Amino acid sequence: MTKKQFISILESRLAALPPDERREFIQDVESHFVIGMQNGRTEEEIARELGDPFEMAKEALGDRYVDMDMPAPAAIRRPSSIGKYATMVGVFFCGLVAVPFLAALWSGGVAIALGALATMLSPILVLLEYIVNGTFYPAKLFLSISLIGIGIFLGYATRSVMVGLLTLTSRYSRWNTRLLKGREAQ
Repeated sequence: MTKKQFISILESRLAALPPDERREFIQDVESHFVIGMQNGRTEEEIARELGDPFEMAKEALGDRYVDMDMPAPAAIRRPSSIGKYATMVGVFFCGLVAVPFLAALWSGGVAIALGALATMLSPILVLLEYIVNGTFYPAKLFLSISLIGIGIFLGYATRSVMVGLLTLTSRYSRWNTRLLKGREAQ
């Protein structure tokens, strides 16, 4: 391998380095060639002595090394403009179904919460009826006391339902964001 070929490979593989750092590295390698040729060795001998330029570039880059022969993983590839628009259209049509479904689930959750509140407040409503109408029915009092128990169970159900709805809504939102921004938004 000649000096020109060796340097060319290094320059192409060290593109990830800052320009000053890359230039300094290339100058060091060129100085090896100059000193070796002054000592009477050929470019091929010096290149063999320096080693594989691909390995040398890999070592110089360290953590910044990207194998150019391997296809880029899906997380690094950037979608094309058409792919972005197709994703946006897909998210829009998915939203046409998912958003009303989420709204229905949320209205059901709010209805359970209001039902729990109403059943727990039923003794107060019986008391207000007694104050307004002036008639007292013991059956209504017993019914309102039993509704308190149902309200407590609904209160526990409300907590579970609301936590589930919040989780579902936040996951749907993160999924939309990840699709629209790409894989690196995770």
